[in-house]
Amino acid sequence: MDTSQLPYPKQPMNSNLARSLRYYQKGALNPEAWFSIVEDDYTKILGAVNWDSLFPEHNSDYQVLDIGCGTGRFPMMLQARLPSTICLHYDYLDPSRYCLSTCNQSLHQPFLPRNAWQTTWEHAENVLAPGSYDVAWAIQSLYCLDHASLHASLSRLIGALHPFRGTACIVLAKQEAFFSQAHQTFFQEFSPHAPMPYLSAESVVAGLEKLGAISTIREVACTHSISIRHDRLLEQYLQQSVMDSTPLPIWIQQPRLRQLLESYRHGDTYHFTNPYWLILCTPPSAGTGGKLRLQRYLTSVTSRKLAS
Repeated sequence: MDTSQLPYPKQPMNSNLARSLRYYQKGALNPEAWFSIVEDDYTKILGAVNWDSLFPEHNSDYQVLDIGCGTGRFPMMLQARLPSTICLHYDYLDPSRYCLSTCNQSLHQPFLPRNAWQTTWEHAENVLAPGSYDVAWAIQSLYCLDHASLHASLSRLIGALHPFRGTACIVLAKQEAFFSQAHQTFFQEFSPHAPMPYLSAESVVAGLEKLGAISTIREVACTHSISIRHDRLLEQYLQQSVMDSTPLPIWIQQPRLRQLLESYRHGDTYHFTNPYWLILCTPPSAGTGGKLRLQRYLTSVTSRKLAS
């Protein structure tokens, strides 16, 4: 693994990125608890894509970019769905060195780890070769993206793709999701300087439309269920939702947070609804052929107009 740390500006203490860097560390993060709840989300997302169409030549090499790789659960689960004869030359980036290391340990054939960049997407322009990637994905990793840099960040993503065959796969929660509601309520309650809201799937689609990118969308409905008796699991879920280690009793003591949690409670179980959009897009240069190609990757899609 070739690991490179790239500079990025110092962040305000309560920014989404700064909190992410503090939280995504060994000892602070409990990925197994988190994935015991959300692993079905990944199964649904993986099942929504026709991977044989995305990687059609089973004896070929492909260039793949992972934006915000996290702990590598997505490629680890994807491995079983891919033919062992292809070669995925894999570049991946994340601001957390812990995540880069953990992701690297998850990568096996057909993934061939190449470059591991410790940086944010906003500051990755110096390492990307424009027009070089067959596939790029950002799986639940754009929440902390600076809203002011959204246009430039999406333009960089489209520019990194091969102009005719390149495809980006973005998974992000909608604005109505529990993640977004919890994040907004938590920081309004606890901080006089609340960070920007999480970036939503709707904002990303609107940004892609402004760039003229060709896109198609599928909504993936996910509900995370936790018994009221599993306090520790609930605490870990809430902490990762907002990337903050505040213990559960303090959540419950705050009236607005308690009211928010109760609104998702049904009997003895919390049901946290988190609808995602799976967004596939390709550069404008791909033209009509690119649009038809995206449609083959998904068996059922929602109307693009839903993102307007």
